[in-house]
Amino acid sequence: MNLSMLLKIVKFYGRFAPSFSAIGYVARRPFWGRLRADFSGQTWLVTGASGGIGRAIVLEAERRGARVIAVARSAEKLERLAGEATGHGEILPMAVDLSLMAETAALVERLQSEGRTVDVLVNNVGALIHTHRLTAEGKESAFALNILNHYLLTEGLIEASLLAAGGSVINMSSGGMYNAPLMVDRMNVTDPDTYAGVFAYAVHKRGQAELTRYWQARYGAANDLRFYVMHPGWTDTEGVQTAMPRFRKILRLILRNGHQGGDTAIWLAAARPQADPAAFWFDRKPRSAHAYPATRHSRDTAEDLAAYLDREIGGGAPHQ
Repeated sequence: MNLSMLLKIVKFYGRFAPSFSAIGYVARRPFWGRLRADFSGQTWLVTGASGGIGRAIVLEAERRGARVIAVARSAEKLERLAGEATGHGEILPMAVDLSLMAETAALVERLQSEGRTVDVLVNNVGALIHTHRLTAEGKESAFALNILNHYLLTEGLIEASLLAAGGSVINMSSGGMYNAPLMVDRMNVTDPDTYAGVFAYAVHKRGQAELTRYWQARYGAANDLRFYVMHPGWTDTEGVQTAMPRFRKILRLILRNGHQGGDTAIWLAAARPQADPAAFWFDRKPRSAHAYPATRHSRDTAEDLAAYLDREIGGGAPHQ
């Protein structure tokens, strides 16, 4: 490792570790007071529910009385999760591969056929995938999981009138988005020679933030919905353990747990604060969506991204 790279790493950890790790959470927590939230009568839908942040959100929402539709790929893990319910709510496991459009669309159809409306949608599922691979539907797998099917699920619920008036949509992004501007032409990289997993993840997470602004402008006032994008902080999840082992080795002792990572999602659903839709929520406060000036500038707009995702869902030609 050369000196320039070493200095860059030291600067990175020096700037973000005190805030994004459990240190920042523990330091801020005493100023919040007790959250008195009762979600009785509400139905939540949480994706990526079988582990990490998603699991913590499911259990906390259920503890506070919500009926939680827990969505993940593993039926076995979801059944174990349902058995961990301790509150007066309910956990309804639904096994779905959210990297596939057909299964995501089928989930919306199932909810519609069962007459289930959703008060809180948490688009939590996501992964940093280093190895390039395509889904059975021909989409790059990280793109499909991290943003395409978030869009399909959210738009599908709205179109079917399954998001209840007064409801909230919470998009779980990442500090990884600080490393990329909005780049529509880098969303679905089907050429393995031009794919880089870390950068793809940053692009997808930036896209989540842009979609939040788009949805708030398009549906917020008209449908009495609130859309938020949030940063969970550096949380010790299975995804971090497998995709970022060096990062975890360095910071393992100060990484957040799932409850700490999911706290802001629970608070947002309870408080439904009004704020600039461009805000990036972190530890119960709106923060800037940009850490570096370069990411503020893009030739693309949130509307361009939505139109692109519509084409991808409709079978449009993939971008390279």
